[in-house]
Amino acid sequence: MAYIKSFKNQNWLLPPSLSDLIPEDHVCLLIESFIDEQDFSSFDIKYSGAGHPAYHPKVILKLLVMGVLDKVRSSRRLARNARENIVYMYLSEKLCPDFRTISDFRKSNPTIVKKAFQHTVTLAKSEGMLDLSNLATDGTKLKANASNRKVLSKEELAFLMNFVDNELEEWAKQDSLEDDFFKDIRGSDQLPKSSKKKMRKAVGHYMDKLKEKGGLFKLGLQDCLKKAGEELVENDLDKVNTTDPESRFMPSKKGKIEFSYNPQITTEKNGFIIANDVCNESHDTRQLKPQVSQAEENLKGIPKDVKWSFDNGYFEGSNIDFLNGLNIDAYTACQKEKSDKPYDKSNFVYDKGKDEYICPEGKSLVFQKEVFDKKKNKNIKHYNGVDCKTCPKQKYCTKRKDGIRTVKMYPFEEEREQMKKKMQTQEAKDTYKLRKQIVEFVFGDFRENKGLITFLTRSLETVKTEFNLMSIASNLHKIWRKKLEKIEKIKKDISFEIKKLFVVYASA
Repeated sequence: MAYIKSFKNQNWLLPPSLSDLIPEDHVCLLIESFIDEQDFSSFDIKYSGAGHPAYHPKVILKLLVMGVLDKVRSSRRLARNARENIVYMYLSEKLCPDFRTISDFRKSNPTIVKKAFQHTVTLAKSEGMLDLSNLATDGTKLKANASNRKVLSKEELAFLMNFVDNELEEWAKQDSLEDDFFKDIRGSDQLPKSSKKKMRKAVGHYMDKLKEKGGLFKLGLQDCLKKAGEELVENDLDKVNTTDPESRFMPSKKGKIEFSYNPQITTEKNGFIIANDVCNESHDTRQLKPQVSQAEENLKGIPKDVKWSFDNGYFEGSNIDFLNGLNIDAYTACQKEKSDKPYDKSNFVYDKGKDEYICPEGKSLVFQKEVFDKKKNKNIKHYNGVDCKTCPKQKYCTKRKDGIRTVKMYPFEEEREQMKKKMQTQEAKDTYKLRKQIVEFVFGDFRENKGLITFLTRSLETVKTEFNLMSIASNLHKIWRKKLEKIEKIKKDISFEIKKLFVVYASA
């Protein structure tokens, strides 16, 4: 059997160019040309003057975007690829940035990355690749780079901050500690019983680390606890995570509650992302307006006759009123269907002319008072029944001691009812079905093809930058695919015309 001959020890007669080793249809060529066209003047101003020269931002940005498409998101692996992988060597222009340089760039340049994403939308639009007849907005929960175990209450955080500031070095100087050393630490007796075991373990860990790393560890720990304390106070939280204080407990798709972020995207019919964001709120309700505003900014206006779908997380009266004010043909799934209980509020009919509700028994509920609800941050109207005490169905309708049924009216309730009726039509159901094809598969692509199961970075702003890089890579990959399809179509058309010419000449 013969084998193909190899040339293990033979040198190149002439050193090859890296560009000659890369296929003509490789996506890295689009990444290179796209990023080279970006405006980096803000970065130039930042690094002007004396000092050690910096890596050009386009070099780092190319590595980060290419890494997303190859599921190489770690800065260490990107730095290694810049030394070993031909594609990354080509994009980095034969430079070898350190992994810290790549990591620091991702943290420190959110504006550059955000503008690059906006330009992907502009490029796709200018190439005629966007189908803006249907848009869809959705959110998902993605795990933060934070441990569920590193959670502190207000009391625990206050105790640790006091210990680190005043006693950590003193205790760390001792060669050995007795088993009951924790009792001698000031403030330990004030802790709840459930916290003492956790705090003892934390104190011991901090003392070991201080002996190992010295004073720098204490400074870093003080900064970490300070940020956690600020987050606790500013957002009126009961507990905070010390690894990433800006992350929040959220239920995942599998039902597990863990520290996460809530990324949001708006896509058009072909799956191009036209707006994206990340928040640390578990509910999507307050994310509709930012998504619509960002899409309008990136597209330079909302297209006419667009159909825009939202899932039930965005179903809120003020959101529907906002969409109506912009004349957007919106389709929002309702959070709650009509109840099977005969005396549920959904079975009460509101008479706008009389400003009263009619119960299932045909009796009136008139306006009583308007109250501000602090939790929901809304003014709520209360309507009380007039003939409840003489009604034979009273015990089935209300459990109040006075026997009077109360119905609460929330702001924009009329708009909510109109949307519910709209979503019951067949046209609305058919339009809403497209949402899965338009937006949900993009999150699936992020998870399966780009490895976005957990965020690598910490803090809300840096996580937003990481998600913007995902969106840039996703849009550029779709542009590349569309261009390849166009080229293939042109080749087929040319081939067909050539065949026709041969037939004509043959017949002649």
